[in-house]
Amino acid sequence: MSSFARLLIAVSMALSILAKRHHHELASNPTDGTSSAGYNTSRVGPANANCNRQTYQLNITSNNFVFQNVDSNANETILAAMFQDFLPAPANYSAMHENGMQQVSNTYSLSGTLCTPKNSAKNSDYVQYLIHGVGFDSSYWDFSVNNADDYSYVSAAAAAGYTTFRFDRLGTGLSEKPTDAYNVVQAPTDLAIATAFGEMLRNGSIGGQKFNKIVGVGHSYGSVQVQALTATSPSLLDAALLQGFSNNATGQGYFLAGGAYSTATEVFPQRYSSGELPNAYLVTLANQTQQLNFWYYPYYSEAAFQRNRETEQPVSQGVLFTQTGLIKNATDFTGPVHVVTGAQDVPFCFRDCYAVPAGSPYSSIPEYAKDLYPKAKNFSVYIPANTGHAVNTHYSAPAAYQEMLQFVAQAFS
Repeated sequence: MSSFARLLIAVSMALSILAKRHHHELASNPTDGTSSAGYNTSRVGPANANCNRQTYQLNITSNNFVFQNVDSNANETILAAMFQDFLPAPANYSAMHENGMQQVSNTYSLSGTLCTPKNSAKNSDYVQYLIHGVGFDSSYWDFSVNNADDYSYVSAAAAAGYTTFRFDRLGTGLSEKPTDAYNVVQAPTDLAIATAFGEMLRNGSIGGQKFNKIVGVGHSYGSVQVQALTATSPSLLDAALLQGFSNNATGQGYFLAGGAYSTATEVFPQRYSSGELPNAYLVTLANQTQQLNFWYYPYYSEAAFQRNRETEQPVSQGVLFTQTGLIKNATDFTGPVHVVTGAQDVPFCFRDCYAVPAGSPYSSIPEYAKDLYPKAKNFSVYIPANTGHAVNTHYSAPAAYQEMLQFVAQAFS
């Protein structure tokens, strides 16, 4: 076992001990009481947009990993042991817990929201397709503290004249939460769903509008999916904006260990019941462990942190163990690509996005994503200062949105 792997496991255990001390207090904290989604269900979108939330029934077929020697209702000791198998040697973990691939076909209920600017869109044929990451649902793109719109990317996009579509990934928000958190709720399923929604945007199945230009916008695992779309369906998107992303996986082990991921129903029993979620749906264990992965102190408000913590969404172990496998060389994608990653991002920069090796051809870690796009029309990077992984929740968010929307405007021009 490498010294780095030992460090990760030691960090995880230490954080778990610390976090357990706060477990009961966290579990008893009330939220707004509206739903287990990360948003008040009465809020469909920001004040400057006409938003329609709808439940879509998608027939999805995906080629999934077959997990073996797993139990969706295993206790936390066994779940932690699986992480210990995975962290030091993912290949050994695969040999122990994965057994080939299988085709999985199901119909899933997924909640999606289309928002058009109230002051009319610059072009009704254009749309930004937003995909959120781990720990969130689609409210990440309409993040609202005290029902204000300051942190809402959907609001900033509407103000700039752009339509957006976002959806709650499988297992989050108002979307269906399948009981099989290993063989069903995993990365290949999510990619198949993301592909289907992209095709629906193209063919007029969402809002009755055929969108001729689509900019895919992701955050973290959502960016992994957008990147995968550019590789597997290169004509589906006209441009890609990858927020909280790089093709460097150095911090992924830290992300899993540092988050001290624990059973969602035990951390938030007032929000999630065992009848709804099996034990293999996880959340970060405590305030401190969520902070390690997503936040950069003190460059965010306490109100934003508490709102995010109170609405944190579960993630399946199937997703956690398969997500980075989606990243592929997008050899046939010719559109523009823009990466926006906070300077202190942990999962993709290990907290320093400028820590590149001596003699590197790039000045930052996010720039390495250029290697995935040999035919891109252009490739660019923006690194907001004093910003952690969850870009949309930091003080820097409004300025980051304006920079992102400049890229969107160029992509749509």
